[in-house]
Amino acid sequence: MAEMVTLNVNGRPRNVAGPEGKSLLFALREDLGLLGTHYGCGEGQCGACTVLVDGVAHYSCSTLTHQVRGREVTSIEGLESADG
Repeated sequence: MAEMVTLNVNGRPRNVAGPEGKSLLFALREDLGLLGTHYGCGEGQCGACTVLVDGVAHYSCSTLTHQVRGREVTSIEGLESADG
């Protein structure tokens, strides 16, 4: 069943629609257009999909959107400094 989940991504609240089992990786890439987080192995082994959740590294391919509700998610785009 589809539901709306509000995620705090890179310091901004963002709404993501989808099934409860949707991975954070695909929410970031497909729903939010944050393409810096890459799909690699899909098994949480290679690290291409790594994001920070409350400052701790997590594999977004094996993290579900509802697991990070109310937590701070930082993608590679959120690490960019003001001067690039």
